[in-house]
Amino acid sequence: MVIIGAGVAGLTLATFLQKSGVPCVVLERRHRAYIELRQRAGVVDARGVQMFERWGLADRLLAGPIAQTIDYRVNGRGRVFKIIADDGSAGRFCTQQMLISNLLREFIDAMSGNIRFNVTDAVIRNEENHRPQVTYSDASGSHELVCDYIVGCDGDRGISRSSIPPGTLTKYSHEFGYAWLAALVDAPVTGHPIMGVSDYGCVAQLPRGPHRSRYYLQCALSDGPEDWPDQRLWDEIRLRLCDKTIENATVHDKFFVPLRCVVYSPMQYGNLFLAGDAAHLVPPASAKGIDLALGDVDVLAEALLLAVRDDDLSALKNYSATCLPRIWNYQDFSVWMTDMMHDAGDPTQQGTFRQMTARARLDNLINSSTAARLHSEYHRGTN
Repeated sequence: MVIIGAGVAGLTLATFLQKSGVPCVVLERRHRAYIELRQRAGVVDARGVQMFERWGLADRLLAGPIAQTIDYRVNGRGRVFKIIADDGSAGRFCTQQMLISNLLREFIDAMSGNIRFNVTDAVIRNEENHRPQVTYSDASGSHELVCDYIVGCDGDRGISRSSIPPGTLTKYSHEFGYAWLAALVDAPVTGHPIMGVSDYGCVAQLPRGPHRSRYYLQCALSDGPEDWPDQRLWDEIRLRLCDKTIENATVHDKFFVPLRCVVYSPMQYGNLFLAGDAAHLVPPASAKGIDLALGDVDVLAEALLLAVRDDDLSALKNYSATCLPRIWNYQDFSVWMTDMMHDAGDPTQQGTFRQMTARARLDNLINSSTAARLHSEYHRGTN
């Protein structure tokens, strides 16, 4: 088994397989330190916690306080939304970066798993009536791996999906027409995670460890670093949160994320299977990218174990059909969440009518138990 990519999808799948006694090789184009230090968005939801508990890995991989609240601010007025958990379980505020670091330690250091870092020139051969092959190069030379299955967990721009013949997959996409500026700063979240709107636009502040947070601000698709010097960043944060007391802090990095939804169908071709961002993308406003990736590999790990141990290929053949209904459900949530948070902000974007209807939806999350319960299900990943 060859897994392309050592992100959350690839490392989780590799750890599940290794724990189950199924050998695999993970190929990663970056070095280990880069993967451990790179900041990624997203937290593990309640469904993901339950998955790791089922695989017997939750206590070793997950950490942090329970993620149960969001401060939905409108023009500076805070309203804390409390996520409802009818079954008593909850997500843990384990960020994607924390999870990846823990997975690397578990797979490599505890399980002696096989990851090949700094891989270049990787090529996938996945032809009918032939065993799959992956060739690649590293510092020691050129290599070829012959395997039974290949899993592409190498993101939207990786080699896995691009190795599938043109016309095989159908791409479904939706462009929102704007982007998010993401800035990692030395300013911890002092209360609840914030999703805020004001007449000046959308802004969010989410924890990234005990001393840092990442701010997200709606911006134009054409914006770049030259358009957002540090002073403008902090001025806009204060303006959109209606809080003049926020002080400037060190900004470690900035990047720009065009907001879009993408689904590729099917998520498999021959003996190659796609998972996570290689198969689908959601806008960061929904915070569901990590959870959809974990859902994919949960299904895929079980299917691969059936194929390897019992020579039962039925679950592998139905991998796409099993995953796609959940993916479309959370694409719907992602569009709803993204439109609501941005329409409720700057009225010059979509007009005052859309602004006020979006704010009515935000009010419902606080005032309607029915709306709150459904919103909680989506955040927990149980819908």
